[in-house]
Amino acid sequence: MLTHSYHRTEAGRAEVKARLLGLSRSARNLLLVLDASRPASAWLGLVQGASAADLEQLLEHGLVADVNAPAEAPVTVAAAAPFAAPAATEATTASASEAAGASAQSPLAHAELYDFLTRHAKQHLGLIKGYKLVLEVERCADLAALRTLADRFVQDVQQAQGEMAAEQVRRALGIIKP
Repeated sequence: MLTHSYHRTEAGRAEVKARLLGLSRSARNLLLVLDASRPASAWLGLVQGASAADLEQLLEHGLVADVNAPAEAPVTVAAAAPFAAPAATEATTASASEAAGASAQSPLAHAELYDFLTRHAKQHLGLIKGYKLVLEVERCADLAALRTLADRFVQDVQQAQGEMAAEQVRRALGIIKP
């Protein structure tokens, strides 16, 4: 269990926003930072006070899943409700930005952009700034907010690592400079 890598499920993302389960502080912090980039044992070492019991609790509630496990079960209607709006917002946002001639933004869908930002924030910005960005990703209400955050992420990468790293992130996000 501790040598496996885990990722947050849709139910886990919903829990981050809704806080319905009343998780302990250590379990919640583990849920916030955990991603597939490291095995569970590494995350437990990084989150102060987190234990294998916290990870087990997240697994029992279906908030995280093993990366190598079969696809997760469909999300219930209650858990899926916060994620229903971005699909409709995506088409609206795309047509609005085309009509307005706004600066180029990532063409990625909500889930893809969410996954990219949470996976690469710590890698490009460091542990503390990356953690803060992941928290901001969790607060994004729709695709437009996530795209705005992605634009800021590119700027932050440029400041931290230079233009070459920022250009690599732009390409990964599908952003074409205007």
